[in-house]
Amino acid sequence: MPHNRLTETEPATEIVGDFWEYPLAFGDTLSSHEWVPLHINRLLTSRFVARALAENRRADIGTALLLWCEAFRQDPAGTLPDDDLELARLAGYGADLESWRAAREGALYGWRETHISNQEEAPGNRRLGHVMIAGIARDMHRRKRGRDQARTEGSKAMARTRVRRKLVEIKCGRAAESPDVVNEIAEWLGQR
Repeated sequence: MPHNRLTETEPATEIVGDFWEYPLAFGDTLSSHEWVPLHINRLLTSRFVARALAENRRADIGTALLLWCEAFRQDPAGTLPDDDLELARLAGYGADLESWRAAREGALYGWRETHISNQEEAPGNRRLGHVMIAGIARDMHRRKRGRDQARTEGSKAMARTRVRRKLVEIKCGRAAESPDVVNEIAEWLGQR
């Protein structure tokens, strides 16, 4: 039974036989992300590039890069739909399914069907995943969640500061000194 891992130190997911549980769920997106890392040494020394060059299929590299970029904009991040019409559109082939199908195998090198943990919420939405892309998507999603959480905490801290100032301004200094009172008022105002 083969086991493939994303990294030696922290596996994002494990492939066992033909079953692969994707590390992100539906709803885990990278919306508002403008960039993701491109591991150039890994790409340039990959079997994918070597094979594309050896088979004189350089166009597969460009098509694959387009699909990788599109994958990060999908739900869940880092996946692609398992649908030729949609893949042709994402890869820039439009409705030219014949040309897409000729490029499909090379452009989707390393991609495989994947199971999404909350698949029952989107039945019929079969997804493809790639181990390297999955690792990048997982890491970027963690960073996004961390930034979102920091932004939320910063907003809450600013609200508490404003409440405290306003309480002092209206001569309620004792209430302004109580973290519980300040938190309650700030939370109540945040719900409005």
